[in-house]
Amino acid sequence: MRKILLALCALLLLAGCSCTMNEGTPDEAVQSFFEKYRAKDDDIITQLKDTIENEDLMDEQKEKYQDLMEKQYDQFAYVIKDTKEEDNEATVTVELTVLNYRSAVLKAEEELKNNPDKFNDEEGNFSEEKYMDYKIDKMNEVTDTTTHTIELSLTKENGMWKVNQLSSDDISKLHGLY
Repeated sequence: MRKILLALCALLLLAGCSCTMNEGTPDEAVQSFFEKYRAKDDDIITQLKDTIENEDLMDEQKEKYQDLMEKQYDQFAYVIKDTKEEDNEATVTVELTVLNYRSAVLKAEEELKNNPDKFNDEEGNFSEEKYMDYKIDKMNEVTDTTTHTIELSLTKENGMWKVNQLSSDDISKLHGLY
C-alpha cells in the first residue's frame, strides 16, 4: 500500500505541476486544480491508470483500486478558508473532506496483526494477494469521511498561477490515507 501511496504522490505531483492555471487569482487556480480531479479529467485518469499499472497488483486489484481513487475524486469536497498573496507567491488554506480510507487500512493492519493465518495461502505462507484483496475490500466499504486542512503554495509565473508541489502528507490527506 505504501508503494501505491508513493505512486499516487507522483501522480498528484505530475498533475499539479502540469496544470498551470490561467486564472487571475490563487483561489481560482486552486479551484481549477481540484476540479480536474473531481471531473476526472482525461489526463488525471490516464496518469492514475499508468501509476496503478506499474504496481505489483493483480489485474482485478488494479481495477478495484482505480475505482476507489475515482470514488474519492467523486466525493471529496473542499472549502478555501484563507488566501495570503505576496508578489508572485501565495498560500491558500483549504479544508478537505475526503473518504476516510485510512480507517480501512488501519482495520486491515489490525486484522493482519491479530489473525495472520487468515492471509495464508494453501501452503501456509503469507499471501500478499489475499491481504491486498482484504484491504481493498475494506476500503471499498468506507462511507465515513474525515476533514483535513492543507496549505497549498502557489507561484505566479508569466502572469499565471501554478500550484506548487504538495507535501506527501497533503497528498495522503487528499487521498484519504492520512
